[in-house]
Amino acid sequence: MPDTYLQAVIPLAPAEAFEIYVDQMDVWWPRQGVFPYSFAPKTTHPRRIRFEPKLGGRYYETFADDSEYTIGRIIAWEPPTALRYTWRGPDWRGETAIQLEFAAVEQGTRITHQQDGFAAAGAAELIPYYQIGSRQTLAAYLAHCRAVHELREKGLRFGSGGQSSKPSIRSMM
Repeated sequence: MPDTYLQAVIPLAPAEAFEIYVDQMDVWWPRQGVFPYSFAPKTTHPRRIRFEPKLGGRYYETFADDSEYTIGRIIAWEPPTALRYTWRGPDWRGETAIQLEFAAVEQGTRITHQQDGFAAAGAAELIPYYQIGSRQTLAAYLAHCRAVHELREKGLRFGSGGQSSKPSIRSMM
């Protein structure tokens, strides 16, 4: 059994679910929560989190001071059905692996998220924290996907990054 294991269904086709996970992570990734969800040094703030969408591409975060932290690398790139990448904390002795599967089901896409390797990375004590954190980050992704679906169902337009275009959410507040 992997260290973390989550599964959910979203009302989007696998290709769109995969694209949103990879290309819109900077939009849906939670910036705050029970955990910091950023590798930003205390002297700066997170700016972006993203993938280089290709086998061997980086999974990295950039900060307000223009520095970067490479969290991991893509080790399996199989759009729209599978993505596998490494994840490493700055003070770990090794890395973990995150595996995502996007499977077509009647209701849309079943996404399966697994992360394993904490013991080998010297971070076994972090497993319960990552179990909680993974649920929170996946919940943010699911909420974003459901919002994209709902906008479409209501005939509302949305642009790049899954963000609504005209009227903007800010103009309604």
